[in-house]
Amino acid sequence: METDPEFLLETSEFTDVLNDIGEIVSRDFSEDEVQMVFLNEGYFQLLGYERVGTDLRSEYAVPSGYVDYITSGKGNTIRDTKTVVYEFKGPERTLADHLDQLNGYINDTGAKFGVLTNGLQFQLYQNDPTGPKKILDFELEAATETEASAIVLFLGYWSIQEQNIKPVAEKTAKEVADSIPEDLHIDFSEAGVELFADHLARYLKREFEKETRS
Repeated sequence: METDPEFLLETSEFTDVLNDIGEIVSRDFSEDEVQMVFLNEGYFQLLGYERVGTDLRSEYAVPSGYVDYITSGKGNTIRDTKTVVYEFKGPERTLADHLDQLNGYINDTGAKFGVLTNGLQFQLYQNDPTGPKKILDFELEAATETEASAIVLFLGYWSIQEQNIKPVAEKTAKEVADSIPEDLHIDFSEAGVELFADHLARYLKREFEKETRS
């Protein structure tokens, strides 16, 4: 499958955002100011979280305290498979000192991933039975496209598989829409769209399976 340049551009753009955050934040910033830089630079928006109060929540209450930010996946519910908790600190704070706090939030929510950041350093942890497992640790100002891609993969609203499918689906939908006679246009209610998409996906799956067997 040919890769849509749009998604390569998003990865490059996301790398620039990470670098910009690291450059903007100075050591005299407060924790709240660090959070505002992430918001103002579009960090969450580029990862696909746009609906504040649904898939992006702030000061979310859990038994062990208040999570600075929490994101959730397609179900828009806490404890779904894409839940991520974020703990922000001021630039002068040592992140390792707050790992227990992050672990508490992960356990309270069942989050798959947790992020610790002070605006200069970014650490990503994966939920593990033995405790948080660090999988990324880098300086934001020097973030690379490899690190940006990993964040998109692990923390983004859309998975890599869904990103690959989306441009193909949009192109297919346009071709289908252009080919349907006007007298056969359907009422595109939400339920109608889901039903149509389900039937089209099933049909394509059967056709692809035929090609594989031939």
